[in-house]
Amino acid sequence: MALPHTSLINSLELEVERGTFTSWACANREGNWCALYADEACPPDWLLDLDTPSGGVYGRKPWFPAFDLASLTKPLLANLWLRHALNADPLILAGAPLATLIEPRSEEGQALKIWAEQRPKLTLGHVLSHRSGLPAWCWFGRALWNFGEKGGKTRTTGRLGDLARDQDGSLTRAAQFNLTRSILERAPQEPSENTVYSDLNYYLLARIIEHLGLSPFRGWAHAVDTLNQKFNSDFWHASIDPERSGTAIPFFPYLNSQVVAHLYEQRKLENHAGFFGSVHDTNANILASEFKSAHGVAPLVSSHAGLFGSVLDVSRTIPELSATQQQLLASPQAFSSQRGRFSWGLDTPSSAESTAGLKKWPPERNNMFFGHLGYSGTSLWFAEDGQFHVLLTNRTSERSTVGTQTVPRLLFFWDNSTDQPDCWISTTPVQKNRTMSDKQQWQALSWQDACTLCSEHFRLATRYWNRNILRTPPDLAIIRRSTGQSLWSH
Repeated sequence: MALPHTSLINSLELEVERGTFTSWACANREGNWCALYADEACPPDWLLDLDTPSGGVYGRKPWFPAFDLASLTKPLLANLWLRHALNADPLILAGAPLATLIEPRSEEGQALKIWAEQRPKLTLGHVLSHRSGLPAWCWFGRALWNFGEKGGKTRTTGRLGDLARDQDGSLTRAAQFNLTRSILERAPQEPSENTVYSDLNYYLLARIIEHLGLSPFRGWAHAVDTLNQKFNSDFWHASIDPERSGTAIPFFPYLNSQVVAHLYEQRKLENHAGFFGSVHDTNANILASEFKSAHGVAPLVSSHAGLFGSVLDVSRTIPELSATQQQLLASPQAFSSQRGRFSWGLDTPSSAESTAGLKKWPPERNNMFFGHLGYSGTSLWFAEDGQFHVLLTNRTSERSTVGTQTVPRLLFFWDNSTDQPDCWISTTPVQKNRTMSDKQQWQALSWQDACTLCSEHFRLATRYWNRNILRTPPDLAIIRRSTGQSLWSH
């Protein structure tokens, strides 16, 4: 099969050679693309067993490597779960006061209800669309690592020692309650008419979901599993399955203190860049690493970041996001929820320069666009008429140039119609000064051989990563825009 969208592949591969990112994946209604070095991701064992029929965890599907989805966690976890569990009911999401929806199941739930009762105008929609009045960010570590009462005074726990003995999850729950209480104290008395994009909104949304009276909640592992079964996907969250990040596309984590840096040096896996905490986001990092001893009973999950998944996984959620978005927009509550930048928790393009990459501005009145961006280099956008595009990268990573020419570079394409993707291997060596006119050469490769190469290089080869710097991720605005323009068929 000939390479589809050759110009797009060439432009993204040129960014790889410039060091913008090392791996990328994208998708639209035509199919799914992914390019990576063979040592960057580990295929599941069933792919390499010729006696086992191909198929994923939740059904027959090809394997594409997972990325740290960063803030795509917001629409793909809490937002999607609420739409699923509440049947995208606008009266519940934006009409009912939040206090009437909360059914406390713990002391933390009671604190949430009291907080909501003090704000009778506050709805789920305010939190979902970043209009609760909460600030954008705070460091979770201060609240998490200072909790517990002794003689009436707050004490600092012996974090690692205490948590290692946290067999019943009581310390994890106490730390979560302390973090929740510290975030609630930051909220104003009334929801805001202004949009403040806030990670704290989606941390709080996860706690609200745990205490919603209208929908029984059986834990975050069950929630992720339910969504995976519904979409035939294979998402996982760093707080629930931290060890799985070792099989995903590598990233370099952001470290914001000497304490965290010390823990990173203690916990990173051999030959794997940035395993600390399993996720790039510093707060999700702490939740996934410090509290993983109690995962069997009380994982500390936030829905602002921490989700991992492939371009296939992300693409499969878009029909549901699109259908529920249209359902919500058709409601009488749509106008009040549409104020500001976010519509029912989804971003909207604000100008012709939007990273959505629209070909025409302004959009036609009968075709609205919605999406979201993620800090690690991820984005999704969809239109009401069914068009969409997804871009995943690992722009937070930096790969050394020493030795990398010995690692094969692979390209996958799957058009949703066959059991296995088409695969190619690059026959062009890395060129620092390559231009668009110097086309990269690809040679067809069998799917089984491509997976075997990934497995061999992932398990046996040395990873070529620069662990000695804190990388400032490059700006992807132009790349996101041009990729979107290539993938829209409007």
